[in-house]
Amino acid sequence: MLPDKTLMAVGLALAASAVLSFIDNFVAPVSQEAGLWQFQVFRTLFAVPLLLVAARMSGRVIRPVNLPRLAGRSVAVSVGLLIYFAALGTLPVSQAGAGLFSAPLWVVLLSALLFRHGIGAIGAFAVVIGFIGALMLLQPDFANLTPLSVMPLAAGLFYGLGMMLTRHWCSDESAITLAIGIFATIGAAGLIMLAVVTIWPGDAFITAPWTAPSARFLWLTLFQAVGAVIAVTLIAQAYRIGNPAVVAVFEYSFLIFASLWAFLLWGTATNPLAWAGIAVILLSGIMMALSQKEKANAPIAV
Repeated sequence: MLPDKTLMAVGLALAASAVLSFIDNFVAPVSQEAGLWQFQVFRTLFAVPLLLVAARMSGRVIRPVNLPRLAGRSVAVSVGLLIYFAALGTLPVSQAGAGLFSAPLWVVLLSALLFRHGIGAIGAFAVVIGFIGALMLLQPDFANLTPLSVMPLAAGLFYGLGMMLTRHWCSDESAITLAIGIFATIGAAGLIMLAVVTIWPGDAFITAPWTAPSARFLWLTLFQAVGAVIAVTLIAQAYRIGNPAVVAVFEYSFLIFASLWAFLLWGTATNPLAWAGIAVILLSGIMMALSQKEKANAPIAV
């Protein structure tokens, strides 16, 4: 039986996944009101004050321990999230999320390539079947591949790089500092890109220029920002009190919640192949967690 703290951490991870997958279903309606960059600018304007209030109420220190490393980590995570949000403008949350949640697979590969961390047989097999599961969920048309087809996987690559840098560069930073770093980076990128697409506009979500914000846009963006802040707080607490390997597996519940919310909110059904892909991704996550736990419990040679 799991210890009480682990059970609480699992509950927090499930709650965070449920909240995130719910609010992300409303990015598509936002795309009908304004473009990606305007959405990110307003989302930052709503989220950062909320995080500052949370830091003040909890007594957390938000001054960065190492600003250059925090900036590097924030850029990597922000690029992944921006690609993910761009994909959300045209893809269901479960499909875009499949790419984003390939991040743990990229973490294992990047750790082996950049830091010479051994993967092991179980880890290698988990990476392979996890990638297969992501493809089953994404279901790309290989005969007509476009940049949109690989956008979710690119999101997972950059997000995974950011998570790896969290471990190696930013382990001493508080969760609120890390969150503010991401929102500030995304907001700054959004401001720059909003100026660019306003001068050279396009018709797509990612190239839409500035438009006068409607009441619907403001409410949807505020709703998204509040939900994101709540979810970030829940998952940070889950990792703080629980076993990271166990918490990471339950984060994959995002894919299940995303499919359920899409059906309940919009009547969008997930086909059997996609459900099979979700099952395969969950299996790969469990195998990876067991592999990492095995390494952590292995005796240290002296």
